[in-house]
Amino acid sequence: MTLRNILISTLLCGILSPLMTSAKSLPKEHLTIARNETRLSTTDSSNSFIGLAVEQTRKNSPFAQMPELLQEDADITTDANADKIIDYASRFLGRRYILGAMGPSAFDCSGFVGYVFKNFGINLDRTSRQQFLQGEKVSLGNLRPGDLLFFSSRSSGRGRVGHVAMVTDVNPDGSCRFIHASSGKGRVTYQNFPDNGYYERNFVGARRVLGTNLDSGSQLAMNK
Repeated sequence: MTLRNILISTLLCGILSPLMTSAKSLPKEHLTIARNETRLSTTDSSNSFIGLAVEQTRKNSPFAQMPELLQEDADITTDANADKIIDYASRFLGRRYILGAMGPSAFDCSGFVGYVFKNFGINLDRTSRQQFLQGEKVSLGNLRPGDLLFFSSRSSGRGRVGHVAMVTDVNPDGSCRFIHASSGKGRVTYQNFPDNGYYERNFVGARRVLGTNLDSGSQLAMNK
């Protein structure tokens, strides 16, 4: 210990000693208040530390590489009809992918999405590129089940829409799962997103159909 530190320690002891003596002579109720305030101060510090740790974890998440996911907290409010639409879409898991097919025994990507929504009185255009112009634009940070995700494909060229999928689940960190007719897998299947791979590299945008003018006044057909 340096001479400077020794002097500082001595001074502190001299200052604190009378205060400690005074504290012992305080009425019991005053000591109780002091202890409670100390505990509250400690709790506040702990909460601040925990909050900082959570924020740092969020920022260091793999999904932080996609800034749009962190622009806002994920709004995972579900449209009243989304669960029914997603349940209906899941009935076709495993159906074959065939280019140009519109169901129900086989589908291409836009044929699948169009077939599912049509069953609920929502008419989408035929191709993924046309569907990308329908509904309302939505950010990844505000995805809901039932929203549509659009990707470029090998045939469409990078940056141009060539594939469409439908969101089925949204996680608190902004990641999601979608269902689609996959040409690569050759069937209707699920896919997690972001995937740190093909779909993340080729993502173009997201659109919302449910709750827009496309389905205003539509009658749910799926009661069978």
